[in-house]
Amino acid sequence: MKIKSLEISSFRGIRRDIRIDIESSKSVLIYGDNGSGKSSIADAFEWFYYDKIEHLSTEEIGTKGVSALRNIFLPDSDDAYATLNCSDSKCDSRKKLFYKKSKLTSEHSNTSQDFKDYLNASLRENLILRYKDLSRFILYTKAQKLEEISQIIGFSEVSKIKGVLKKAVNDLKKELKIKNYDNYINIKQAQIIEQIGQNIIDDEQYLNAIKELVVPLNLLIEIKDDASIDRILEFLKKPEDTEAIAQQLSYEKVIENLNCFTASSNSGCSSYKAFYEKCQQIARDQEKLKKINLEPLLSQGLSILEKKLYEDDKCPLCLEDKSREELIDELRKRLEELAIVKKEKDAAIEDKNTTHRIIQGALTEIETALKEKCLLLEENTAIRKEIEQIKETTSTALEKIKKASLAELELINKPEDFISLDIPAIQTIISALAAKKEKIITGKKDDLTFTAYSKISSVRQSYNEIKFMKKASEILTQQQQSMELIYNEFVKKQREGLCSFLESISKDINDLYLFMNASENVSEIELVPLDEDDEFVGITLQFKFHGQPESPPHKYLSESHLNCLGICLFLASVKAFNKFNRFIVLDDVISSFDINHRARFARLLIEKFSDYQIILFTHERDWFEIVLNMVKGKNWLIKKMRWDHDTGASIEEPLTDIKAKIEAKLENSDSSELGNMIRKYLERLLKNVCLNLEVKVRFLFNEHNENRMANELLSELRGKLKDRKCELKDQAVFERLNASLFLGNRTSHDSTFSESIDDLKMFYADVLELERLSKCSKCNNFISKKHYDAVGNLMQCSCGNLKFTWKK
Repeated sequence: MKIKSLEISSFRGIRRDIRIDIESSKSVLIYGDNGSGKSSIADAFEWFYYDKIEHLSTEEIGTKGVSALRNIFLPDSDDAYATLNCSDSKCDSRKKLFYKKSKLTSEHSNTSQDFKDYLNASLRENLILRYKDLSRFILYTKAQKLEEISQIIGFSEVSKIKGVLKKAVNDLKKELKIKNYDNYINIKQAQIIEQIGQNIIDDEQYLNAIKELVVPLNLLIEIKDDASIDRILEFLKKPEDTEAIAQQLSYEKVIENLNCFTASSNSGCSSYKAFYEKCQQIARDQEKLKKINLEPLLSQGLSILEKKLYEDDKCPLCLEDKSREELIDELRKRLEELAIVKKEKDAAIEDKNTTHRIIQGALTEIETALKEKCLLLEENTAIRKEIEQIKETTSTALEKIKKASLAELELINKPEDFISLDIPAIQTIISALAAKKEKIITGKKDDLTFTAYSKISSVRQSYNEIKFMKKASEILTQQQQSMELIYNEFVKKQREGLCSFLESISKDINDLYLFMNASENVSEIELVPLDEDDEFVGITLQFKFHGQPESPPHKYLSESHLNCLGICLFLASVKAFNKFNRFIVLDDVISSFDINHRARFARLLIEKFSDYQIILFTHERDWFEIVLNMVKGKNWLIKKMRWDHDTGASIEEPLTDIKAKIEAKLENSDSSELGNMIRKYLERLLKNVCLNLEVKVRFLFNEHNENRMANELLSELRGKLKDRKCELKDQAVFERLNASLFLGNRTSHDSTFSESIDDLKMFYADVLELERLSKCSKCNNFISKKHYDAVGNLMQCSCGNLKFTWKK
């Protein structure tokens, strides 16, 4: 996609409409002094595609900089707009900025899905480069470089997916740890061993064990599955045994809860110990921990400095002298240090949360035990109180872990003070409960039916719970393993993709840089990913300097070379990412280049980016001349911008266009703005004459500004003609122009003077006479020093038809 025409109105410094028609998708070179409105055009491009102006986006102006876009002289009822017509008319649109219910808003005239898709695709492309953007990436920290590259190539979305996968893997690991299935299964196996004197690992052993239990009863029921075991239990069930069986199972449940509680509390203590040790590491540098609170402030400060919203070479807080670059470097280092501390803090908080969940699980075991009916018996009041004490101790530990704060280390107890459980006392309680259960069984030891029913019920419940937990554990383990496989493969592909991309773009960066700096001692520039614990933590720029690998670039490269490297990064990214648009806007990007690098950069654009439409803005005359000479005959459009109080920014019209307008007005006796147009034509004519004759116009400060320019040019030109004894000096037209310039000046500015059409005709006739005397009607070129005849001391046009004496 290339640009066919651009039209902007009432936008930033552009007060009246300006339009640039770019036939045949030419590249464009636009020259203008500082403040002439060039950046307003670049801003219009940026706003059209990205819906914001990055360098205007501040807290005061707003996140999109919209309130600064309208020309300040534009009434609220009128609209500002930017219109782009493209090589594919489906993407033509006028974007309007207007007030709607007292709020600035914008809308595109093109609402088609094709255009929306095009805009969305353009958001991922690099279309505009300004000088202030150049060093930003180079001076970024390694993490910021990774983030920037990630944003550009869409890698950030990949990283988000990776983060989700990693979290899923960690959550599954944590879940397995908190569930503690192995301990629970061991407790259940212990209960089975207690009942039948052996372990059970599969259904066959389970069914055989049940068969053994019913042998003394000589039952005719075949035991082949759970349904048959249910029939046996139903057959053995006696109403008078119901209460005893219920109590036996209740005691077993409490014993199981207490054993599970013990296992969970041990696991919780281990987790708490890990949390405590991490806290101690962090506590060694408590100041850093406190400084984490400064992270938002430091990040905001860095953003302000990078956007050049504060440019003084002193610290804005302490006012000590310090360069802006030093401040930026220092802030980046401090933020990197804080990132490490924050990572340690996050790991400690993760252990805290895990401890909390485990202790909460242990407390649930105790609370479940206290609901069992056997503990409601009067004979077990003492045991119940002891278990309630365990609950209280556990609740206290839970409150401690809730309150534990890295910001208040005094709230973090030592591991031995975290939970004060009397483990032997718990074992004594378990033994007492086991004895009570055993007493029930012993009382019925001669009742084979009761014994069989009791053991079968207990074994069946334990074995089924073991099967359930094994299944749950197996599912979680398989999920974890599958997720780890997916994660590892994802990381592998991610690494391959990033490395492949970095290798490709590094080659382009290196080639472009060496094109502009062929004879210098920098080579093998590349973007290199940085790892830490198998994680990408950043990207660095490294290169060989005098054959030795070095990094980062600003360690040895000058501002000019960093500027050059920034341009190469941008252009390499254009080649890599711009899939839809084949144009780029470069707004004053070579300020720090010397003359040689400017020439090389111009050649690079012409040779390496000839298939792109380049829209190049500059306020530097020598750079403009370099490009102008290089692009002659290469289908470039050349434009000049100027700014004045009346019209704001405007693009200079070709002389032929102004001339045609003047003559049309004269023919129609239309005097409106005619004096101003003739003055402009005369000024442009005098500039061309002075340029070709190398007439230097000295600067004169003049309070009556409207009397400058043409008068000064005319005065200096006459002085030069007199100095060179050129016969032109005697032409009466100079005196007449001196007088008639009054018309041009007065009619160009606020004035009560009323000119007549006859006055203006005379003024224009004088201008044409000067043109006839200085510009050849045959070759259409001005007399110029380029065609100076040193033998005859003649100044002449290119064909020699027009010539005058020009003494040295």
